[in-house]
Amino acid sequence: MRNAFTLAEVLITLGIIGIVAAMTLPAIVQRQQMLTAAKRLSQTYSQIYYAINMSQAKFGDMRNWAVNDNYGSDLGADSSAATENENVMIKDFAETYLKPYLKYTGHPDIRTLKDAGYEVYHSKDGRAYMNLSTQYYVFELANGVTLFIGYNQSESSATLPLIFVDINGKSRPNTIGRDFFFFSLDSISTMKVQPYGYRLDRTTLLEKCARHSDGNVWDNFCCTALIMNDGWDIKNDHPW
Repeated sequence: MRNAFTLAEVLITLGIIGIVAAMTLPAIVQRQQMLTAAKRLSQTYSQIYYAINMSQAKFGDMRNWAVNDNYGSDLGADSSAATENENVMIKDFAETYLKPYLKYTGHPDIRTLKDAGYEVYHSKDGRAYMNLSTQYYVFELANGVTLFIGYNQSESSATLPLIFVDINGKSRPNTIGRDFFFFSLDSISTMKVQPYGYRLDRTTLLEKCARHSDGNVWDNFCCTALIMNDGWDIKNDHPW
């Protein structure tokens, strides 16, 4: 007589394996998503930082670049003249200081999100961020990352360039802090490429990075600084 598993025993074993897989697979998938997000964000930051450094070598200290969009209160933030002036400055900044040093596909230019084929981005709690009709200088990088270059349009006089990063291009989830991040130029003490919220402590970054409905819709952009501050890693307490 030879020993063997009965059909019932095999089915029970497969059932147990299926249950264990169903319990552990989502965590494995999520962890892989987190690792991928951190890696692609780090690589993109390095590309932007490289471009800025190369431009500084060519054009001098970043503090002296013509990137500060103080176009004057007489134009008004909502006027067509102000918008046109802003678009000119966005394009000049992108094509002068970034484009020569980035590997991209297609033809980068000023476009609306809708015309470029992108959807609305949302906070983690589902609130919409960005308007499909708002114009940005759109870079579609060779590695599948998309950069949106713009200025702060919530102020009467826009300030320094903003760099939004979509780490997976036109793929979803289009969520701030998951696949959509944000850097800006800082001129308070030194001209550098900085993540949103970089001056905040880690406890505050954790709170703002989390899903919530009682804060600003852009608070989740603090996830960018949190990932950078954690050594381009997404720690176990990160509010993914």
